[in-house]
Amino acid sequence: MALKLARSCNPEVAYLGSLRAFLTSLHPALLERDLWGFHTLRECFGIDAGSALYAPDGYGEARHAQILRDARELEAQSSRTGRDKAGRCGRSLGRPASTVRQRGQTLPDELLGGIGFDFADVPEFYKTELKAFFAWRLSRPQSRHYLWYTRAVQLIPFCADLASTQALAVRHLIDFRHPVESGSGGSTPLRGLFENWLAGKLYSVRPTKRKWRRAATIQETAYGPTNSAVANVLVFTLIILREKAKPVEARDLVLLEDVYPADEVPVTRSKAPSISFFRIQLPWLRNVARRYILNKIEHKELSPGSLSQYVGRLSQIETCLYSIHPSPRPEHINQEFIDHTFLSWGNDKGFIGQNWYTDPLNMLQWASAYLPEYRWRRLVFDKRNVRRVRSYHPRMHEYERNLEDAMVPEEVIEQIFLKFDSLPVVCKRLLIIARYTGMRSIDLHALAFDCLAPDPDDADFMLLTFYQSKVKRWNTKPLHKNDAAHALVIQAIQEQQDDVRSTWNLETTYLFPNRLGDAEVSLSRAHTRDVIAKWIIRQGIRDKDGSIYKFGWHDLRHFYGTELALAGYDIMMIQMELGHASADMSLIYVNQRLKLKKKAILEKGGGKFISIKGEVDDKVAELALRKDATLAVDVPGGLCSLPGQVGEWCEHNGACFTCTYFRADIGQLPFFEKEMRTMATSLTRLKGEVEGFEQDGHRRMADIGRKRMERTQQGLANVKTIIKTIKADGTFSGQARKYQRPAWGGAAAECDQAACSRGDPGRHAPER
Repeated sequence: MALKLARSCNPEVAYLGSLRAFLTSLHPALLERDLWGFHTLRECFGIDAGSALYAPDGYGEARHAQILRDARELEAQSSRTGRDKAGRCGRSLGRPASTVRQRGQTLPDELLGGIGFDFADVPEFYKTELKAFFAWRLSRPQSRHYLWYTRAVQLIPFCADLASTQALAVRHLIDFRHPVESGSGGSTPLRGLFENWLAGKLYSVRPTKRKWRRAATIQETAYGPTNSAVANVLVFTLIILREKAKPVEARDLVLLEDVYPADEVPVTRSKAPSISFFRIQLPWLRNVARRYILNKIEHKELSPGSLSQYVGRLSQIETCLYSIHPSPRPEHINQEFIDHTFLSWGNDKGFIGQNWYTDPLNMLQWASAYLPEYRWRRLVFDKRNVRRVRSYHPRMHEYERNLEDAMVPEEVIEQIFLKFDSLPVVCKRLLIIARYTGMRSIDLHALAFDCLAPDPDDADFMLLTFYQSKVKRWNTKPLHKNDAAHALVIQAIQEQQDDVRSTWNLETTYLFPNRLGDAEVSLSRAHTRDVIAKWIIRQGIRDKDGSIYKFGWHDLRHFYGTELALAGYDIMMIQMELGHASADMSLIYVNQRLKLKKKAILEKGGGKFISIKGEVDDKVAELALRKDATLAVDVPGGLCSLPGQVGEWCEHNGACFTCTYFRADIGQLPFFEKEMRTMATSLTRLKGEVEGFEQDGHRRMADIGRKRMERTQQGLANVKTIIKTIKADGTFSGQARKYQRPAWGGAAAECDQAACSRGDPGRHAPER
């Protein structure tokens, strides 16, 4: 909600008035009091002694418990006397916190660890800004970090000294300007002044070293002193508060929490997530981009995660205009510009993909229709121009081309699980769940603590319930206790629940919780990805080309989907397992049968695919290589030629040995021998069941049993024929037969008759 802006023609009065209105909206005492101590923090922000603000690193559990008891006693005394005794700790702000502790602190100092807010010596024109800055941070539970405030609180004496400098002509702290207002990055001039002040007070100004990944190496880079970085946050926060005083449609910096539901806004440590329109410097173009994006957000067409890149693509219009005109104006944008000039400019720059071209043009087309004040003639975006984008590939072809590269290679999966014990336990559990469920990383990390529950209708199952953020709906996945993969998932979740209970002493909201200030948030997927990626580098896990594998959470999802397809699962099963909104995405995995294609290339024309009658079908391998459709489907033991012959999908996966469209792969002889033994055992069992039904007078059940026996006998005979054909003289000796397209009518009926109760997915399939 926007702040209520004070009515004034003077920008300075309006700015300070909006800050005072913000402070009053939180609590009137914040403007009245110049000392903010324990009592003020509790009264105005609801911060008690159990807050992370009072938990400096290094305090043991016993010590922290004693502090909490002392805090309650202090709170009782403050209530009786009406005095904010804890506010006295602010007098020690001129000294480093470590110095305060060495000199022996009183209870209030020990509670706050040297953190206190004493604005008495700060002039009024800086005091209001400082109060608004600290009030904004303290009012947000995720922003309450003890170590951060030990640095940030030093801004108060710094601003008091800064105001006494006569040579300084800056009237307000916001006038130091943050680089975000010019559309660039970097530091505000206030940080340099603050750093010099810290050095003069003998505070540490050593550079900060951080490790980061680049390709297959871990590198270290030195950054500016951490102690002075809060000056950047100060100016940035003041810009946020200034913009919040405006209507949303007029802001140049929009907080995501003002335009998205709370559960869709990512939680960050340093500053509130926002979208900046400062990247576009032309006022008229910035207004167009702002109104266009807010319109798309209103219609739920943009997610928070894609906003930053989206604004960056829209700003390419401005860059192109400046390359042609020294002072771009709206009339410079016409049909010629969007059809040729902008397209040629982007191609010359070598931009990747097609969104750099389509997103800005969609914006201009929308603006020409809904923003008549720019007097643009109706601009029409000709989608045929997308073909002229040099890096453009049709979506389906691109997915087919890149899916193998996008998924985790099998050899990498094996190496990861061989060295699993050296990985942090939380990452191990996350990998297990992702590996055997194919869950999206954002849904995985946001799993609720009570996501796993017994199935009320079947004791052999557990139900895993989670929210799918992409399709905006809940999904419940059944996990079988006797399935090896599902048992691992169940065990990982239950062990994580036990660890959380013992660590947090309660059942948290998230299964993988993290403490961010006073707020409980889910573990960051970017953090876990970075931890696992660095671990892979240290362990030297490489792909088949010998390169260090670049880990990504979504690669596991592609691996799981491809694994299901290779195991012969139909589209509906893959769609349910992966939680796709439609079957179109699932079809990508079915079309991408890489193992099958490689096998077909090697065996094409070799007479290696045979029917249940021992006849060769040398056309199946060629069908497997067709790019426009999946005309041969990988099934346990070989291929199904039904889609290639009638253009339909078999609804009875697993009833292949009695189906004339089944083509056996002679390279899977052990599979057929195992099936022969299994079917022989089934025949014996079915015979006993039929005899029992007849003795009990259950004629209908006995008839059903005899039909099952008949189909099993037929399947057993066909399997024996396949085995005999493969084993003859140690080489294949089947009867050659050319591929013939059968009549349309009888295929579906034959498959219906081929249905039986067996459903073994084969040796390549994951256990289900």
